[in-house]
Amino acid sequence: MAEKDNKSVRFFSLYTTVQGRVYAFLMMLLHNRNAAEELLQDTAATMWEKFDTFREGENFGAWAIAIARNKAFEYLRSNKKMKMLFSEECYQKISEKASGSSSDFHARLNALEQCIRKLELDQRQLLELRYQDNVPVKEISQQIGGSPRLVYKRLVCIFELMRVCIQRTVAQQEL
Repeated sequence: MAEKDNKSVRFFSLYTTVQGRVYAFLMMLLHNRNAAEELLQDTAATMWEKFDTFREGENFGAWAIAIARNKAFEYLRSNKKMKMLFSEECYQKISEKASGSSSDFHARLNALEQCIRKLELDQRQLLELRYQDNVPVKEISQQIGGSPRLVYKRLVCIFELMRVCIQRTVAQQEL
């Protein structure tokens, strides 16, 4: 019994360090909060079942992302309603990058929160509509009185602003 308790403590102490990253990864692939939350639970259950195969000293985050990636791709293949925005090869490259070392993950997450607060109100609202509320771009374009192409261009501009802001903020924190 003590061995099982020790396993539980080890698993949950490791899992809590990567849970947010795994969820963010799933959101990036699925663009749907409900699906990401469901697959996060499935991923955690699979991780628990396979925890005996995890070798101490390996990158737990990379292991978790690999399991989440497999779950997400299974889900996307079986659920034809979910549309992949990019090719599977692109998602594979992204997931490889995501499964790498993330020692600065928390710093980047804090920077993201700071940078979102610096955005103009209309920029934050656009991000919320698209990624928090999961409103389709076509519907957003109708709401704001522009074309879908304009919405995409605005999102690209916001992403670039966020990328630069996050890089600067993390660099300042390192100093």
